[in-house]
Amino acid sequence: MQAAGFRQARRPRQTRMAKLKRELSWPRPGGIAITLAGAGLLVTGALNLPSSADSLLPSAAAAPATSQSSTTPDTAAEPASLPLSTGPGTTPLAASQQGAEAPSLLSGAGNSLSPLPKVTATPLIAGSAAGSPLQELFASGIALPMEKALWDTNSAASPLVLVNKRHSLVPQQYVPTDLVAPGVLTGSTEPPLLRAEAAAAAERMFAAAASEGINITIKSSYRSYDTQVSVYDGYVSAKGVAAADSTSARPGFSEHQTGLAMDIGDANAGTACDFASCFASTGAALWVAAHGADYGFVVRYVPGEESVTGYLAEPWHLRYLGVSVGQDMKVRGIHSYENYSGLPAAPDYK
Repeated sequence: MQAAGFRQARRPRQTRMAKLKRELSWPRPGGIAITLAGAGLLVTGALNLPSSADSLLPSAAAAPATSQSSTTPDTAAEPASLPLSTGPGTTPLAASQQGAEAPSLLSGAGNSLSPLPKVTATPLIAGSAAGSPLQELFASGIALPMEKALWDTNSAASPLVLVNKRHSLVPQQYVPTDLVAPGVLTGSTEPPLLRAEAAAAAERMFAAAASEGINITIKSSYRSYDTQVSVYDGYVSAKGVAAADSTSARPGFSEHQTGLAMDIGDANAGTACDFASCFASTGAALWVAAHGADYGFVVRYVPGEESVTGYLAEPWHLRYLGVSVGQDMKVRGIHSYENYSGLPAAPDYK
């Protein structure tokens, strides 16, 4: 029963939207279901958030570029590749690409492109071209041991020295300090002299050839600067400068002065083809062309390379470069030391 004097207030009519909102609110069953579903979605999103966030970061921030100093002759011979970290999924920069424009990375701030600094590789063999077969041989680590200070094609004391019409000995009157007389057959009155390493290799090579019935002789080996003056001047007097330059080196530009070169003969063939093109068909010439590299000797001036070496073919002129270099040149089919060391041709004096 209502109290006298009071009228009961009429509730306002609820819309369908209001009823729905009321039914889905907490703690009604519909509201509880929606709350639980929302919580599940939040948990799932939190678990996936780190991977999504990482994908938005620049690769350089996750993997900054590393630096590496250039390789020098006094350090290890391992320039095959220089690792440059460029983020996941990338590969190191090969030695053949060193010095080229490096790939760009995203910098950590602002996602702006920032190029890596150029990497300049110091050649293992000073004086020779980077990427040359000579460099590759020493980078592989299979070359025979040698003082690293002598890994230099400019050093007169090095077995790797390059001597041609554009690379003279320094000093020009250089005299090797370890000249010895090899115990081999001689074919002239000139006393044979070679540097100790080359002399020992020559003894082994001559003995191996003799075991097969090939009797190689030394016709000429080390010549001093003064001796080369007399030899060259004799050619000039007999043939003129142009002809002399095609067959004889000027003083200070001769491989003979290094103590690493020799002219050979064939005791079985006589002297008719000594220092003549027909020597190429003698047993001695054929044998050293096939086996000389196994003892570190290469035929320095071969047919077809005149525009590179600057000299006519001389199948009798052998140059000691070491077994590893000799064999590598043979395997690669490279017939001039200029090309093997990656240096320009030397057809004339400049």
